[in-house]
Amino acid sequence: MSVANSEIELPDKTRIYSYERAKEVFRTIQQPEITVADAILLLLYAQQDKPIYGRTSLMKQVFLLIHEVLGETRVEDPKFVAKRFGMYSYFVANVVSNLEFAGFITRGGRKNSRTESFSISNKGMKHIIPIFQSLTNELQDDLKEKRKGWDQWGCEGILRYVYREYPQYRDTSVLKDRYAPIIWGRGKG
Repeated sequence: MSVANSEIELPDKTRIYSYERAKEVFRTIQQPEITVADAILLLLYAQQDKPIYGRTSLMKQVFLLIHEVLGETRVEDPKFVAKRFGMYSYFVANVVSNLEFAGFITRGGRKNSRTESFSISNKGMKHIIPIFQSLTNELQDDLKEKRKGWDQWGCEGILRYVYREYPQYRDTSVLKDRYAPIIWGRGKG
């Protein structure tokens, strides 16, 4: 191995590459088709006349959008972890704040309440329309239908669904007993 292509591994498993080796490694990294910011904007654009109410609902809908509609391999990793109210992503929360600051989304209502609402702005629509149109017609329709369904479920329905379908995010939740899974079967009576 030459000095130009050298690589050092630190005790914490961090790798330090030479410039030439870093260029080689960088070429092998596959970039996601859709960023987390684009996923959030797609979600809001799918029902642009209806805002999403509450941060919890927004977080869960982003999770469902990535895992059940767009596919995890197509979207930048949002780094969801199990927290007090199920799956949570500090990265998604930061992106939402950045999108609001940049004028791509608007927030209304009282912060950190169920009246808090998230909507796409005109600037956000101009950005996301070409990306939305690049999706297949089937995916566009699926996205619209899923968003409509999630809105009809409301926060309670979404929580019930994600706790049932993604139990690995349920263990640290303070609401896990409220949404305990129902086990059907024969009784002892």
